[in-house]
Amino acid sequence: MGQAKQMMNEWLQHRKVLEELLELIDDEHINFKPWEGAMTLGELALHVAGWNDVFVSMVKTEEFTSPDIPECKTMEEVRKAVKEFTQKTKAAYESFTDADLEAINNSSHPKLQGPKKRYLIAMYDHEIHHKGQLFMYARMVGVQEVPFFR
Repeated sequence: MGQAKQMMNEWLQHRKVLEELLELIDDEHINFKPWEGAMTLGELALHVAGWNDVFVSMVKTEEFTSPDIPECKTMEEVRKAVKEFTQKTKAAYESFTDADLEAINNSSHPKLQGPKKRYLIAMYDHEIHHKGQLFMYARMVGVQEVPFFR
């Protein structure tokens, strides 16, 4: 198995858990936020999925552009949007060769400079960070049984 496919499979394990977690959250909690200025639960889920699509797209395009995040009024809409972003991100990931990942990027951000796979490592870390927040949000709104983290 090539590096690109292995990295994609690692990411997909985390994304599946995010999707499982979102299934446990009712509509009444879509606008929950633990402090003033925080993203709501729905916004945070969409943020993870949308921005990960940006990171994965950067491997091919080198363009850092804000994602087109849909406005969702129900958790079902959030879940649907996350699944759509998952499919879009996975399709982009599947197009990568190992040579694509080893090519040197044009990032001006010091922590991203180097091989393009650094974009995917940042994406992976971003997903894990925010998924941890979503686990906390879920617990705070009363979800008793959460999925295993991976």
